[in-house]
Amino acid sequence: MKALVVTSKVRADRLVRPLEAVGVEVVCAHPPRGGPRGRIAWAYDVLRLGHTGGADVIFSHEPGPICTLLAMLGRQTGRPVLVRWRGDPWQEYDDLRAQGLTNPLKIAMGHASLQVSVEMADMVVPVSRSLAESIAQHTGCPEHKLAPIPISIDIERFRPVADREALKAELGYPGQRVVSLALIFQYLQKNAGLERFLPALRALVDARDDVTVVIAGSGRLQEDFERRHRRLLDHPRMVRPGWIEDLQPLLQASDIFCHFSYFDACPNVIFEAWACGTPVIVNDYAPLLENLTDGDTGHVFAEDASVDECVAIFERLLLDGDHWRVQECFSYPAIGRRLLEVSRRALDGA
Repeated sequence: MKALVVTSKVRADRLVRPLEAVGVEVVCAHPPRGGPRGRIAWAYDVLRLGHTGGADVIFSHEPGPICTLLAMLGRQTGRPVLVRWRGDPWQEYDDLRAQGLTNPLKIAMGHASLQVSVEMADMVVPVSRSLAESIAQHTGCPEHKLAPIPISIDIERFRPVADREALKAELGYPGQRVVSLALIFQYLQKNAGLERFLPALRALVDARDDVTVVIAGSGRLQEDFERRHRRLLDHPRMVRPGWIEDLQPLLQASDIFCHFSYFDACPNVIFEAWACGTPVIVNDYAPLLENLTDGDTGHVFAEDASVDECVAIFERLLLDGDHWRVQECFSYPAIGRRLLEVSRRALDGA
């Protein structure tokens, strides 16, 4: 099978490498950055590839105008188009509107583009069941077109480190138990998760001299967040290193990884932490619980949990060396086999 995959360069591996792992020949077309002239030239090249490149299926990473273009290409060439969704765009629009960063016209145009993308696509492949439910609710997408498949993980790269203590020393945390978080300070609902449990993180640092909390990330909302929570963040072991391009060493060095959010559909970092053998704590938010069982594959802070209850879970995990690891179920070949199966379904229905 041959697939034409249209995706940004930063997200290509999550789709391309699983397909290649199961023998699919992949041709990539990365949308350019730049003005209208460059995008028009690129669109022409994509149309040419679609007509002459010999692809059996077309994958679009995310819905929107590009997906609509590809769906039209699929209709012209008789090739099925599959849309891979990573996030909930309706939730994103709501968050941006709350920040005053968009207007009703742009939202209406965006919603219309999403609707057309879903209607014209042969299959919609969201990263979670929660996201599939949101797509169905907002667009009326029939169940037979929805095929939830989680993200893939490079389990050869994200794996337990041989000497965690040596890595901690290398990163500047010698002799410490490291509790880490990583987020983009771009969305109010993402910040709200950290805001809810920040008092527990600070209480843990106050209670134990051997714990460092590392909050990695950056974004337009970071300065305001840090200003509003200066009292809780003002501690030498509440570390904020900013944006970390490669999270692998931090995840491998961490004794606990936390992901608190009311925004994500299927966050990469949870799977990457699991693959590194690092226990994970999340808040009680449905999309974060889809692949996690409390007390087994991870731990959940209830929405009404007190600071003392959260600290008790932290301390118990710091003493417990048995953690669940991502194995074959989220590897490139495993996710590739599922993507290949959905591609064949689309071909059979074309």
